[in-house]
Amino acid sequence: MNRIFSILLVLLFSASGFAWGRKGHTMVAQVAFSYLDEATKKNVLGYLDGMSLEEAANWMDDIKGDRSKDFMKPYHYANFPKGAKPADREGSNIVRVLNNTILELGGKDKLDREEIKTKLLFLFHLVGDLHQPLHVGYEHDKGGNTVQLNYRGQGTNLHSFWDSGIISTQNIQLSDCINAKTYVPEELAEIRKINVVGWSEESRSHLAHVYAYGNPKVQDRYASESAKIIELQIQKAGIRLAAVLQLLFRTA
Repeated sequence: MNRIFSILLVLLFSASGFAWGRKGHTMVAQVAFSYLDEATKKNVLGYLDGMSLEEAANWMDDIKGDRSKDFMKPYHYANFPKGAKPADREGSNIVRVLNNTILELGGKDKLDREEIKTKLLFLFHLVGDLHQPLHVGYEHDKGGNTVQLNYRGQGTNLHSFWDSGIISTQNIQLSDCINAKTYVPEELAEIRKINVVGWSEESRSHLAHVYAYGNPKVQDRYASESAKIIELQIQKAGIRLAAVLQLLFRTA
């Protein structure tokens, strides 16, 4: 039984680079839809053309095995030097791609339906990615990918642990994310402001905690405290995805 459990943990921690894992990305989309009006939901689902929320949220990870889509791999992250502030810099990085996607969908009458669908899939995924702190992490360790640690006797890396390991081992559920925090209207209005660089700065503000994992053996207390941050980040990602979708898709 211990051997089987060990194998499962190795599989659990092997999804490095896939922010939030499949479950986390799906929960971002589900939180977003819980904040949307019916007209926007209908229009978004129409452009998704039969795709489920889970499929839409995870499409950018699901196509990573398609070599013709390799140019999209840098879209998932933007690493900055320690102490630097995130910025909308040129190149194929999450801040620039997400900003451009929002701008381009603002003129969606100039796009065909397939272009709209693809950019909508970018939105679903990249808003989620941006709220995983290590997707706007440090250049020197590739967003935590080269930081090795050990949790419950199994080796992993810091990036993978935050992508999916904590969500799985702490059993984070959709209800945990939806109820992570209750906001007064003024707070909710502030969160819903569309500011990709600002979202990046907020996400990056959690890095001090992210790196306080112990060296190299991770304690359960760190995992449980990190779960609370992840629940809040998924909630905020969903609220902000809803704000963008409502701005761009309230009308077809």
